[in-house]
Amino acid sequence: MTTETKIRISRGEHQFASAHFLIDMNQCERLHGHNYAVTVELGGSKGADSTIIDFHSVNPVIKQVCQTLDHRILIAKEDERQELDITDEEVEVRFKTKRFLFPRSDCVLLPLKATTVENLSAYVAVRLAEWISKEKKNIRWLKVEIMEGAAQSAISRIEIKPV
Repeated sequence: MTTETKIRISRGEHQFASAHFLIDMNQCERLHGHNYAVTVELGGSKGADSTIIDFHSVNPVIKQVCQTLDHRILIAKEDERQELDITDEEVEVRFKTKRFLFPRSDCVLLPLKATTVENLSAYVAVRLAEWISKEKKNIRWLKVEIMEGAAQSAISRIEIKPV
């Protein structure tokens, strides 16, 4: 008989605050921001040490992913409804009658069609799955929940394929 174990990681350091805009989403089309909190669940079989993963090894990875998004402007690079002009110094975004000009160092260009909380949870899940698939062969799946403020969240689940 095989037993699967699940762990849940939710720490104060697994948070980020970011600004973004959502095209064709009413008032969300305006530049605005959120405080996000990330919770990660991992499922798999216990190893010889009776754990599925050492918390001390995965916490810094989650924290690093959050830090890349923290206090940045999140821009969906694959949104075809906008025009992007990107230089080493700045990012210009144009859609409809709007034009934003941001310092390049303040922006994160994400491989997404929109910076919705649903897409952000999937993005973070993929980043973590890349690390886990190389490091831990006994982890079978992971879930990432991102809280957008206190009242709403999105959860993405990924099956892990060891590399």
